Amino acid sequence: MSEMKEITCYTPKEWRSWLSKNHKKEDRVLLIRYKKHTGKKMFNQSVAMNEAICFGWIDTTLKRIDDERYGVTFVKRNKKSKWSENTFARAREMIKLGKMSKFGLEMFLMGSKKKTHDHGLPKNPSLSDVPELKMELDKPGNRKAKEGFDKMSPSNRRMYFRWILHAKRPETRMKRVRQAMENVVKNRKLGASGKDA
Repeated sequence: MSEMKEITCYTPKEWRSWLSKNHKKEDRVLLIRYKKHTGKKMFNQSVAMNEAICFGWIDTTLKRIDDERYGVTFVKRNKKSKWSENTFARAREMIKLGKMSKFGLEMFLMGSKKKTHDHGLPKNPSLSDVPELKMELDKPGNRKAKEGFDKMSPSNRRMYFRWILHAKRPETRMKRVRQAMENVVKNRKLGASGKDA
């Protein structure tokens, strides 16, 4: 396999431009992101995901590069892959805004014919659906994390709940519970640490 291309885009326009030119001829790319403490302004991960979906791509893994940067791997979606309810919702919003490309729409229509990969999981999960997280947040020593979750917007909370619920193994689920709590205490968004996987 050839070495993965690395790119740095500071605005959604730059990222969309790269996708527009390369979404068919490239299969994957590492999008370099600067961490918040560097002070370098970058568009957020949610916007990066939306733009990728418009061109039939999806984010996969995050990796730490150094103290200032981390990378998010984006790949061209496999035609046989299943979508998540969350990705469908994002795609529908992009279609509504007139941002979906022809190729992205083709992938969306193909995905619509299959069951979602989170089929069977609650569409709008609550804390009661994630007992491992609830148990940790109820511990006296984790009051700061509990307060952080309580202040979080419902959509951000659901994003964390889904991320934890998608873990197939118990040890992975607990790892995500601990990472979620650390993110909340340090006021970091999901994915911003470069370790959320």
